Amino acid sequence: MRRSNQFQTSLSSKVAVALSGLGLAGFVSFHMLGNLQVFEGPAALNGYAAFLREMPIVLWSARLGLLTVAVAHIALGIRLALQNRRARPVAYAVREYRVASMASRTMALTGSLLLLFIVFHILHLTVGLGDPSVHDQLDERGHRDVYGKVIQAFHNPFYVALYCAGQLVLGMHLSHAVSGSLQTLGVEHAALIRLFRAAGPAVALFVVMGNLAIIFAVFLGLVRP
Repeated sequence: MRRSNQFQTSLSSKVAVALSGLGLAGFVSFHMLGNLQVFEGPAALNGYAAFLREMPIVLWSARLGLLTVAVAHIALGIRLALQNRRARPVAYAVREYRVASMASRTMALTGSLLLLFIVFHILHLTVGLGDPSVHDQLDERGHRDVYGKVIQAFHNPFYVALYCAGQLVLGMHLSHAVSGSLQTLGVEHAALIRLFRAAGPAVALFVVMGNLAIIFAVFLGLVRP
């Protein structure tokens, strides 16, 4: 009976991690799409940011909800990792990775690095600790100049390198997370198994390429103040 309860608890945790992971993958996808408005100019991006701030209840509800999902995802992921380690306290003498990909074997590492990157990103572009001089600037319409902050940030080679490294970590984590989550939820129909296996790399490529397009467009001067 005790083993049965442990199994049910572990299974519930895996499902919760999968659902929260898919939710976070959806968020980073929509976040990237919103940021692509940088290619439409300052009015579009600053207007989009102003639109979000004009609905404080919705905005803060979304932020708190996202924070809750992220904390749950991290806590449950750590719990599962510890449970797996306790279940097999003696490491394998020889490890063979014939099926597991690099992304799947480094989920704990990429997840930890991704958390650090997200904290840095929030402090840098949301809080404005990277360059306080442009944080409170307003555009011609009186909106906070988010566009100007993005331009200022990615003219700096240091930030470009740091954000590119962050995208590499994000891509690796997403690549396995989406496919693994679909598998955990039982979405593994024989006729569609290849599609679901490709879903993770596809989502990762979609998000990372969109973010990198913004970074390099600014750095190379294709998007200007």
